Amino acid sequence: MSMSGVGRETPTFQLVAPYWWVTNFGGILANGIIAVRSKKRITKITFAVGATYHVVAAGYAYYAAREAGLDDDVWKWVVQTLAVGTPSVRLLTRMLQGRTVDAG
Repeated sequence: MSMSGVGRETPTFQLVAPYWWVTNFGGILANGIIAVRSKKRITKITFAVGATYHVVAAGYAYYAAREAGLDDDVWKWVVQTLAVGTPSVRLLTRMLQGRTVDAG
């Protein structure tokens, strides 16, 4: 896990495990290539739904990280979530919940 915010008590960014980059980011890229080359409508719909989900999840990551005051790392959460989706959202959510518990 990589952290930024040197000198801070709690991390403000964490990388997801490398295999998520291979499976999820690689999968969305492969799906996009297949959708472009295929004449089947279902492949294009599948890619559009997956890509839309990743964009919406990245929007959520932007909002959640910004609201939590992770100003320096908001863009890292957005890019990671855009690339890998759910694993990044889960990691962000767990990290923010841990910060809330620590603060309370």
